Amino acid sequence: MRPRSAFGALGVILALVVAILVPLVNPPTPAAAASAADWDPGYIISDEQFYDTDSMTAADVQSFLNGKVASCSSGYTCLKSYTQATTNIAGDRYCNGYQGSSSQSAAQIIDAVARSCGISQRVLLVLLEKEQSLVTSRAPSSWSYTAATGQSCPDTAPCDPRFSGFFYQVYYAARQLEVYRLNPTLFGYRAQRWNNILYNPNGACGTKSVYIQNQATASLYVYTPYTPNDAALANLYGTGDGCSSYGNRNFWRLYTDWFGSTRSYTVLDGFLSFYNARGGANGAIGRPTSDAIYVEENGQGWYQRFSGGNLYGSYQGGTVFVANNVILSEYDRQNGPRGAMGWPNGEQVCIAGVKCTQSFVSATISTSAQYGAHVVWGGMRDYWLGQGGAAGRLGAALNDQLYTQPAAGVAWVQNFEAGVLVQSAAGFQLVPYSRIQQIWSDSGQGAGPLGWPRGAYECVGGDCLQLFTGGVVSDSPTFGAHAVTGSFATEWNARGGRAGLGVAYNTAQSANGGVIQNFAAGMLTSTGGAPVFVAYGPIQAAWSASGAQRASYGWPTANQVCEGEFCSQAFQGGAFSSSSWGTYGTFGSIASFWAGQGAAGYGAAINNIRYTDVYNGGWAQHFSKGVITQIRGAQPVFSPYGPIIDMWYRYGAERTWLGWPAAAPVCDANGCTQQFQNGVARSTAGGVSFSAS
Repeated sequence: MRPRSAFGALGVILALVVAILVPLVNPPTPAAAASAADWDPGYIISDEQFYDTDSMTAADVQSFLNGKVASCSSGYTCLKSYTQATTNIAGDRYCNGYQGSSSQSAAQIIDAVARSCGISQRVLLVLLEKEQSLVTSRAPSSWSYTAATGQSCPDTAPCDPRFSGFFYQVYYAARQLEVYRLNPTLFGYRAQRWNNILYNPNGACGTKSVYIQNQATASLYVYTPYTPNDAALANLYGTGDGCSSYGNRNFWRLYTDWFGSTRSYTVLDGFLSFYNARGGANGAIGRPTSDAIYVEENGQGWYQRFSGGNLYGSYQGGTVFVANNVILSEYDRQNGPRGAMGWPNGEQVCIAGVKCTQSFVSATISTSAQYGAHVVWGGMRDYWLGQGGAAGRLGAALNDQLYTQPAAGVAWVQNFEAGVLVQSAAGFQLVPYSRIQQIWSDSGQGAGPLGWPRGAYECVGGDCLQLFTGGVVSDSPTFGAHAVTGSFATEWNARGGRAGLGVAYNTAQSANGGVIQNFAAGMLTSTGGAPVFVAYGPIQAAWSASGAQRASYGWPTANQVCEGEFCSQAFQGGAFSSSSWGTYGTFGSIASFWAGQGAAGYGAAINNIRYTDVYNGGWAQHFSKGVITQIRGAQPVFSPYGPIIDMWYRYGAERTWLGWPAAAPVCDANGCTQQFQNGVARSTAGGVSFSAS
């Protein structure tokens, strides 16, 4: 556990925290675009920065030049590739002299001159750009090198040939700036007093009264004796009007854009130990770019901006560095320590330099190279961290957290690398990116019929599914992903879910006044009431072969019933029964009659209904316990198998003189009697006899 520092209301005592600086998502960018609101004509740059000869090394200068020009135009030598022979120059009170060489790069010349004359390498780079755009030009002219710094090249006269050429321009420009510093009373613009400074070489444009605060600013005005007017500042990166001048404006703007604030600030005493342990100004934190700022919100603390990021100190988080990358940008967007996130309380941690996290009192910022920085709040944050954070199974956050309150109930939703994480009344559930997630998202997530996830994404044997408050979505390699909602979802659960009906084979389809959906174990159907299940098997096959709901049998009206060796199922236009005799359908009045007793009373159908046009026509169908017949215009009659019906069939059934059965047999202790259309059949111990009516 990292030690924390105590911050009082009247002062700051920060604990020394030694930590290893982790890699950043992006290299620290030391500066932001300049704003005219920050321009101060009396303080263009601090003396500390202007005369800092350790601001860069020759290698730093070369790297900087390489970063400004990707490639030189054909036939031109840009500054990053420029070399020349240099000469020996004796030292004097302004510079320590120069040791010449047969070949030196521009970067080596800039660094050596800076150290000899006590001027910052950064200042010389900015001077070269403001005068001739040498730093960024892909096709500099020979004149650009001849008058590289504008030294002894007044606006109203040609350049002095004694100082022409890149090396001499850089050396004598640096030396001249030292002349200004060491002889301040010899020049018209002086520090620590009010000065009237021209807006433009045209005196008619007027002057501005400026209190010059320091020598570096005075030296810049002596070197370029004009100050920008309002028009030049209003168009900071362009042109103003006929009275505008741009030299000192451009110096300040370029320095700010490239290297950060031109002002010098001191590190807060409470931060010094931490700051020095991280390498001070030469470390990743860099130079301070603001004064320390006291914040009373969220438990009191201080923060200070640096070129590489911000240092924060508070009771809640101790001393923490937030690097100047997307994490700091997002934290600032959330109003920093004054916002709901509170103070930082953990160092930035990165995985392979491509995704990083940093903890704050009430939230954690997660970053990825593709999706940038996003805040993970509250309980979602706690769960995510419990799963390993960005390094765990969920990965980095891909968007901002969303609070929603649809009909399915309150939930917090956030996308991570592994899927969509939902916190709802059903707890924390992850919907992994998949065809199931796509169906859920397309349906409206919690605002749609599926509602919020209530179970984990699970796969068995290649078939996957996930439960939601309003249904289930399943996915199989063969049949794809499909949602089950409403009464079908209720029935699916009641029938054992995955172990019962199994995965859906298609999406529910509406047709012919009903809805049907196929599953691994069978079909669910509905015509507005409770769902009816049709199991795959002989009855389903026969119904489908008949044309299913589109044909005369219509929709099923009851679930399949099995008793003993028989199974049967009722439909709108009849029924199907299945036994060892096969699977047959029954319909019309015979089906209605049979339905009164069903398989228990009459048994299963053992053949199809047949029609015979004798004796005004009639229908007959055999069942396992007897025969149901119907004369046209009369009610059906059931004749159980026995001596009478056996003999009737032996003599030709309805084609005999007896005709169709007119009533069911009546039996007593002496035998049975059955009425036919044209006669009566009697069965006794002695046999069967027929007589005319």
